[in-house]
Amino acid sequence: MENFDREIEDFLKRYEVNANVGRAEETVEQFADVFMMADPGGVRAVPSSALLVAIPQRKRLFESLGSSITTLASVEQTRLDDRYALLKTQWLVQVDRGSGRKEEVILRSTFVVHQSDDGLKVVFYLSHEDFMSVLRARGLLLSDTA
Repeated sequence: MENFDREIEDFLKRYEVNANVGRAEETVEQFADVFMMADPGGVRAVPSSALLVAIPQRKRLFESLGSSITTLASVEQTRLDDRYALLKTQWLVQVDRGSGRKEEVILRSTFVVHQSDDGLKVVFYLSHEDFMSVLRARGLLLSDTA
C-alpha cells in the first residue's frame, strides 16, 4: 500500500474540514459502522448513527464557546501493518469569549484507522481528556452546563 501515508494525510485534512464545518454525514463516513470509543470515563462500542446525532451537538457547543476553528496541531503516525495505522494527534481549539483575545485549548486524541475498500475508517478513537472537564477547569464553561 504505497499511497497509505498520503491517504492518511488526506483523511486528516478532510476530518479537520468536516469538524470545523460540522458536516455530520461526511464525518460519519470516516468512521466504521461501529467503532470503539474510549475516554477517561471508559470504553464503549459506538454505532455511527450515534455519532451522526452527536456531531451537531458538538458543533453547537463549540459555537456557544466562541470557538472559531479547530486545527490539527500535530500528528504522530505509527504503521501497525499494511492496513492499520495508529495516529496520535493534537488539536488546537481557539476560543474567543468576546474579549477579542483568543484562548487556545489543546486536545489530544488517538485514532486507529483501517484501510478498507471504501477508504480509511476510524475503528478506534481515544479522547485523552474529558473535554467538558478541560473547559470547566479553564473557566470556559460553567459547572452546570452540559
